[in-house]
Amino acid sequence: MAFVRKTEKAQLHVPDLEELRTVLQTGLEDNFAEVKVSVVECPDLTKEPFNFPVKGKIILYLMSNHS
Repeated sequence: MAFVRKTEKAQLHVPDLEELRTVLQTGLEDNFAEVKVSVVECPDLTKEPFNFPVKGKIILYLMSNHS
């Protein structure tokens, strides 16, 4: 007989976008000389040239200016 684990449910903290932006900004500043984290409207990726099957909600874009 196979061993079956019980599934446990937990209430997780879901930060708002401004809190998420602040946490990312602070964390990235520890590792990069220049950091700017912004919350922006996601483009409709279901349209050309992407043609994704569903609309997106958040895009995380990181850019480094290292030479």
